[in-house]
Amino acid sequence: MARSSKLSASFVETQSGGTRWNPSTEQIRILEALYRGGMRTPSAHQIELITAELSRYGRTEGKNVFYWFQNHKARERQKQKRSALLALCANTTDIMSPSAAVSNMGKECSMAGNKKRCRSWNVAGIDDGDHDKEKSCDGTLELFPLHPERKDT
Repeated sequence: MARSSKLSASFVETQSGGTRWNPSTEQIRILEALYRGGMRTPSAHQIELITAELSRYGRTEGKNVFYWFQNHKARERQKQKRSALLALCANTTDIMSPSAAVSNMGKECSMAGNKKRCRSWNVAGIDDGDHDKEKSCDGTLELFPLHPERKDT
């Protein structure tokens, strides 16, 4: 306890006795302004300058600045991927991967029990020879069959 009282408000003591950087509001404001200004991966010299500026508002180290930019960049990418996926899902009625959409082109499928019922039809002049025939196909991969003793061929 005595140790944490000596530390600046910018650091928080952790269970293992180490410290974790907890940036002040002003430090976060400066870092976010730099990020919005286009700085993504600051050089070692830039990290030194940023650290010096942030030190005016609380204790900080170069590694804190370095990791803040790394983490912020990673979180931004995750947000972009998540919002792109949500936009894609909102614009499609049937959620499936592009490869599944291509492989299922020309097939009408529905799940009944543990079996997938498929009915094929001619797509854009491609003749597969199985028009309007219903097929029963297992929905699992052959690598991991549900019933290894049973062979459907």
